[in-house]
Amino acid sequence: MRNPFWFLRGPSRLVIVFSLGLCSLSLIGCGGSSKTPPADKPSAATASSDLKSLLEKATVALQQKQWKSALGTLTEAIKLDPKCSEAYFQRASLLADAGQAQAALIDFTRAIELSPKDAKIRHTRGFFLMTQQQIDLAIADFSAAIEINPKHTQALNNRGLAWLSKSELAKARADFDQALQIEPKYVESLINRGFVAYQSQKHKQAIADYDQALKLQPENVNALNNRGLAHFELKDYEQALADFSKAISRERYNAKFYLQRRACNLQLGRDDDAQADADKVAWLGKLNDLNRHVAQEPKDAGSYVQLAQHLIAGGESKVGLASYETAMQVQPKYGRSYSSRAAFWLSNGEFDKAIADCNRAIQIDPHFEAYSIRGDAHLQQREFDLAIADYRKAKRVDAQVAKAYLFRAKKLAAEGKTEEAKRDRERAADIERETQPALLMVTPRGVIQEEEEELLGIPK
Repeated sequence: MRNPFWFLRGPSRLVIVFSLGLCSLSLIGCGGSSKTPPADKPSAATASSDLKSLLEKATVALQQKQWKSALGTLTEAIKLDPKCSEAYFQRASLLADAGQAQAALIDFTRAIELSPKDAKIRHTRGFFLMTQQQIDLAIADFSAAIEINPKHTQALNNRGLAWLSKSELAKARADFDQALQIEPKYVESLINRGFVAYQSQKHKQAIADYDQALKLQPENVNALNNRGLAHFELKDYEQALADFSKAISRERYNAKFYLQRRACNLQLGRDDDAQADADKVAWLGKLNDLNRHVAQEPKDAGSYVQLAQHLIAGGESKVGLASYETAMQVQPKYGRSYSSRAAFWLSNGEFDKAIADCNRAIQIDPHFEAYSIRGDAHLQQREFDLAIADYRKAKRVDAQVAKAYLFRAKKLAAEGKTEEAKRDRERAADIERETQPALLMVTPRGVIQEEEEELLGIPK
């Protein structure tokens, strides 16, 4: 059976506008009634004051993301007033966000029983049911919310999405139309109505809705992506490419946009650009793998270092440096975090920073990489003695080391230290010989045959 939320994962991503999080405390009554308690009952007034205090405390805890504290406070409020629909509603939202679906549904239902004419609670439970793929029940709740408040545009929009998940395109469009009649600038409904047109193969009509959405919100990625898909179906590949490129500029880690732009580049015969997009998709795939590994091993500095190196190689230097910082925080005694970051500083001409990181790395764990990078930084600063000392500690022998000896030889010669200069030149020559690859001498086949025949005494 097809997943009823297939459209949320496809290339034409729809928009559900709602959050199960905290709502305004003033919108939902407690005790099933909004009547003011009689003035001659101070105990009721005290209880009301305590309840208000608990709800305010829960609000603060939620805002500070102190979920456990908020849950405990809301439970305490319910014990104080078992008829407080607001407390049930807030606790239901918290439980839903925590993935406690059954407990959340019980609290949502209790809140509705206490405040049956509250459209917001009905709508929220409807959205929650839709996330649980209980589409028909969700539609019933959205319909009840609309009956209570015919101008509830979010309920209309989300009921339209529910109809769309059932492939009821006409009903979905009717709900989006109604929402837009009430609120003409409702961007999400414009995008969703555009998707209905797209699904109905009415691509120009879809583009008209996306154009209107982008006039209202020029940065809206969903509208850009969906309009690009509609242009692609109309074979207007230049316009599609432009939309996907704008979407990429706003969500540069979304592989789907690069794949769609690659398809445009292939249609336009721009093979190099298509390959660049394919390479980016591969880079993003590895990035996802590294992020998963970091999530699995959050205290492993080496994972963050690999992530940082990959980010920097992909042009994400700022994020990569942040990953180095995290590596140093989770495992301060991991020296290669510092030497790896030093390599970045070196490549960007930040030689003092490179040396400082190498010094820190060597203090923690003296290793080849730290000495080698520090040697290169010293060489760039024309500190030839320090560079050569580091290369020796790194046991490094290559053209860069030979260059260091030659530079120092020149400096020594200028100072009149002829013998020292000679030794450095000789060492540079030795290194060049050691690192020069052996040459394979190829002799023409005819000459080889003649020499062999002569050696064997074969007459010419």
